[in-house]
Amino acid sequence: MIGIGTFGIGLDRSAFAENFVLEKRKMKKYFKTYRRKPNSIFFLVLGCIFVVLGILAIFWTEILALAVVCMVFGVLLAVLPQFVLFEKYGISEDVLHYRKAGLPCKVQVGKIGAVVVCIYDEYRRGKGFLPAKFTTESGEVYIPAMVLLRSVDENELDVCDTRTATGITFRKEKITDAVLDFGFLEEFFKSGFSGKVYISEAIATLYKPAFDEIFQGSDRVVVYDRLPKNRFPKKEKSSKK
Repeated sequence: MIGIGTFGIGLDRSAFAENFVLEKRKMKKYFKTYRRKPNSIFFLVLGCIFVVLGILAIFWTEILALAVVCMVFGVLLAVLPQFVLFEKYGISEDVLHYRKAGLPCKVQVGKIGAVVVCIYDEYRRGKGFLPAKFTTESGEVYIPAMVLLRSVDENELDVCDTRTATGITFRKEKITDAVLDFGFLEEFFKSGFSGKVYISEAIATLYKPAFDEIFQGSDRVVVYDRLPKNRFPKKEKSSKK
């Protein structure tokens, strides 16, 4: 009896694993990061440099440990960032699958209270976080980003012009963020999502035709403006008596 029961459990687990794999195959996946190839090449080259330095250190120095550490660091530097750069996410049966700190996570779409669509910014070496752009015939255009939140305070949206600013403002409510894929946005909006979509005015103007096609004038879409420059007027200096 014990053997039969154990075998039965094994079959259930096999069926579960098979269904899980099939579900993953059916789920359309989207890249989270925008500038993948240049950054991937950068870390690969930098990692190889450290590996070469480690190999040369074997002949130039008598400290073997230093050479080994240098080579190991180079390998890690070349390999580990690739998992982050090529990270993907997707929806399957009203469940959002994503990664956080490299670990697989999932959340019911119904528990996501808001989507903030703003400017995608990224860290540029030596320059800090800057908006990402691509060039068109009419000039440079901002890349859109999305930030998924459990809830949102609409009074704080006026400082959320970029992905980083939105993540900092709603750090306790943030689920994940990514470069915006309009295919995913349409799939997400038609799923079990019942919250609101907040779009910054800059992005809403640039991509208006795409948003109109996806949302069809839905009352769950709000366009918000950036923090006005004159919100905090300078205090007038009192005249000296």
